Amino acid sequence: MTPNKQVSPAIRILRGERDASARATHLEAATEKYSVTTIERKQMSTTTNFKRIALVAVAALGLGVLSSVPSQATINADAVTLSSATAAQTTAETYTSSSAIATVTFFGAIQDSMSVTAELISTTATGNTSLPALRLIETSSAVIDSIVGLVGSTPTVTNYGANTLGVGVAANTAVSVTAASSSVTTTAKFAVYLAGTAAVPTAGTSAAPAQTGTYVVRIKPAAIGKTVLVGSASQTLTITVTAAPAQSTSLNATNTKIWMQTTTTDASLAAQDSTVVARATASTSATSPDSIGAEVANIWINGKNTNGTAFAKLESITVTITGPGTLGATSTANTPGNASPTGRSLLVQPNTDYVAVYSDGTSGTATITFTGATSGVALGTKTVTFSGTTLTKFAAPTIAATDSSVINATGANTTTVSVLPQDANSNLVAGLASGTDFYAFSSDTATATVAYSTYSATTGYAFTVTGVAVGTTNISFGNASTLAASTIKSATIAVRVGSGTPNSVTVTTDKASYAPGEKMTVTVTILDSTGKAVTGNVAYANIFSSTGITASMNLSGTNTLPATGSVADYSNITNTKAYTIYAPVTGGTLTFSWTGGTALATANQVAGTKVVTVTDSGAAALAAVTALATTVASLKTLITTLTNLVLKIQKKVKA
Repeated sequence: MTPNKQVSPAIRILRGERDASARATHLEAATEKYSVTTIERKQMSTTTNFKRIALVAVAALGLGVLSSVPSQATINADAVTLSSATAAQTTAETYTSSSAIATVTFFGAIQDSMSVTAELISTTATGNTSLPALRLIETSSAVIDSIVGLVGSTPTVTNYGANTLGVGVAANTAVSVTAASSSVTTTAKFAVYLAGTAAVPTAGTSAAPAQTGTYVVRIKPAAIGKTVLVGSASQTLTITVTAAPAQSTSLNATNTKIWMQTTTTDASLAAQDSTVVARATASTSATSPDSIGAEVANIWINGKNTNGTAFAKLESITVTITGPGTLGATSTANTPGNASPTGRSLLVQPNTDYVAVYSDGTSGTATITFTGATSGVALGTKTVTFSGTTLTKFAAPTIAATDSSVINATGANTTTVSVLPQDANSNLVAGLASGTDFYAFSSDTATATVAYSTYSATTGYAFTVTGVAVGTTNISFGNASTLAASTIKSATIAVRVGSGTPNSVTVTTDKASYAPGEKMTVTVTILDSTGKAVTGNVAYANIFSSTGITASMNLSGTNTLPATGSVADYSNITNTKAYTIYAPVTGGTLTFSWTGGTALATANQVAGTKVVTVTDSGAAALAAVTALATTVASLKTLITTLTNLVLKIQKKVKA
């Protein structure tokens, strides 16, 4: 059983008193502690307060750092690459399709961004003022900003949007590439080129570099804001700038033209060239090119580069003379012919200086060489012949190919005969006077006369022969007033003075037989009363009747036979008229027929014919086959005879 533990009243009273005493004691202690604590707080030192404040600040900063961790972004797979480590550019180019391409790529959240800047590291160009520039040529999910004034001033930002292409970015200007999407790789491509002045971002234009040389450019990436780059590295590009063809200072041999004349007139020097022959008398000054002691030729150099441009800064030219002679030069401030001899090698400027050639008193052929002073390119040569001053002989007189040895007695009745008075070395002697130093003679002045006309360094001294009456005369030259008294004489050249009055006509062909369709030449010759060809006039009317010359077969190709009686363009050289036609396409006998016209003598106004053969190709083939058959039959007979002979020999051998 459970014991009954009742507490006596004395004990309860005792416990109550003890509890009350304990509560009183606790209250006193609590009150005393509060007072002590309050006093201690009031007595804290200033140092303790600062320590506690610093501790709170550190704690707050730590919390702030922890709270910023999510916005301290590291973009991924960021890279800057170049399409090539080298590039080429000319002094007339900025951006071209061959410019090197810098590509910026990364993967990040929207608004993540990085920048690239083009910087010039070094150059070999003297006096360089060119700097590298960027040109936006492609974007993909990117916003492009050009950031100017990042150092020492408030940035000026020009936003081009995600799809603005062709924008130029000047050197030392950071261009930012900002992600427009967080689900794709951000990409931007920039062409890198050199610009003579800062690019104009709004237009993407700039001036070309003015100096040639090698330029080393750095494409430098950088982080923007709180972005951290992890893969990008600077790239180096070497750009070689060469002179643009239009701005090249090097002379081109094909495009550069050099003209030499005896004239002192600018207009003549600028468009033509000539052969120069001069007397070997020493020159001491510049007077008239035709005078003894003056320059014998003036030279103008029309210099151009490969592009065909007469560029203002073209290289100088070294002009050198070998053989006899000396050189001089003068600028456009003067005129050709005002130079004086200064030496045998000169440095001149194309399109500015004239070069003069002088005699030094020595005969022979001088060669003048033109070479680019910087490039060394050979631009050409000119020759000047310095002849002796003494007439030694004459070359055979000539008639130019454009003139005729047959002339009229009246009307168009002249031709030109030329002669070369020569020194002992067969050089043309210049500066002679007809009628003083040498003379021209006509063997029959009643038939034709001869008189001095002009001088040419190429053909010599030209004389005009004028017809007087029908006949033939011989033209010659000597060194005295009469041919008989001359000790130096030329060969003779015959000139016939004919009649321009038609009397009869002949028609001939170049062959007697033609293949089908073969080219034919039909020649018409108009004869005078002596049976010689009439002298050439432009046209002769009524040589044939109104039907002209007809053909018995249909001609192939173009038929130029005269369809009327006129003969146009009668040759003054051959004194004939040639017609080109083509034979019929079928074989047979081809007959040309005509009737003399009223311009001929009455007795010759009659019918005439010319017969030729056109070979039939089929008949020719048949004839060839027949000939072959005959040959085969003959060969068969010979084989039979030979076989019989062999059999006889065999029988005798067996016997």
